[in-house]
Order: sequence, then structure tokens, then C-alpha cells
Amino acid sequence: MKLPLRDLIMLGVTGVILLFGITYMVSVPKIKTLQSLRQDQIALDQRVAMTERLVAQTGQWESRLRDQRKSLPSYPATKDVTADMLIEIENMARQNGVTLLSRDVEKEVQHGTLFELSVNCKWEGSLKAIVAFLFEIQQKGAMLDVSQLTVAPNEKRVLRGTFTINSSYTREPSGTAGGDARGVSPPPGSVDSKVK
Repeated sequence: MKLPLRDLIMLGVTGVILLFGITYMVSVPKIKTLQSLRQDQIALDQRVAMTERLVAQTGQWESRLRDQRKSLPSYPATKDVTADMLIEIENMARQNGVTLLSRDVEKEVQHGTLFELSVNCKWEGSLKAIVAFLFEIQQKGAMLDVSQLTVAPNEKRVLRGTFTINSSYTREPSGTAGGDARGVSPPPGSVDSKVK
């Protein structure tokens, strides 16, 4: 049985189309997978480069952290600093013309060797007063920071709102055996060293 030339050409064209169709159906998902893997590889390369930069800067960041810690106030281990913080915040507010309507102190939180005390305040004042107050807080550096601030006008066209001030500080180590509150041992031959 011999097929005419026309049928052979149609059979060949159909075979080529079928071959391209199967190739397309098999290869498109593989190509999309390869593109996805390439994008993942690029993202991972960027993360590795960023991590390497951060590791290279470790000394610089540790130095900056030491400098920041030196700038923080230090209190004895047993002293309650709530009153000191409230007085400082109240004095800054009064000097800048901000009226503190209420103050709510949260519990002290320890982060390693650093301590944080948050004070939630309701306030009232002019725009100029609150800006001056916030500027003064900014000048305190790492010691004081405003983490939340809301502002709204009231009926008297005076601004009113809330803010949360976070105060950071360190604590002096509590007295150690044979040492004072700073952890310094008494010199040999002193009265404290003979008591042992």
C-alpha cells in the first residue's frame, strides 16, 4: 500500500506539529522552574553579599555600640529610676510649653546589660511646643526616644495626643563578694580584704 505524496506531506507536517507541541508542553514548566531557580539564586547571592558586608563591619558596629553604652546614664542595681525619669520628662515638657495630662509608667524591661523604661503620656500643647519638646528629646541621644506619637486638634484648636517615651539606661553591677558596687576589688592589705 503506497501513500500518495500529498498524504505523506500531511503526515510529516502533522508529525512536526505534534513534536513541537509535545516539546512545548514538556519544556515550558522546566523553563519556568529554571527561571524561578535563577531568581532564587540572585536573591541568595544578594543576601550573602549583604551578610558579608555586615560581618566585615562587625568591629565598627561594636565600637559604635560601646560608645552608645558609654553615653547612657548608669544607676545602682537596686535603685528605682521611675521617679527620676518622670521628673526629667515633666521638666522638659514644662520648659517647652507642653502640658502632660497623664503619665503611665510600664514595667522596666531588661535587654542584656541594657534596661528600658517606657512612659505613656497624654499631652496638650501648641505645634511649636510639641516640636520643641520632641527636638529636646532627640538631643538626648540614645537615652530617650519617642516610639509612638499621636496628634489631633481639639475644640479649642489646641493640639492633643499621646506619646510613648522609652528611656534606656544601664545598671551598675550589684556588690560582688570582696568588691564594691562597681565590681572593683579592694586593694590587698585593706580592711575589706582582711575580713575574708
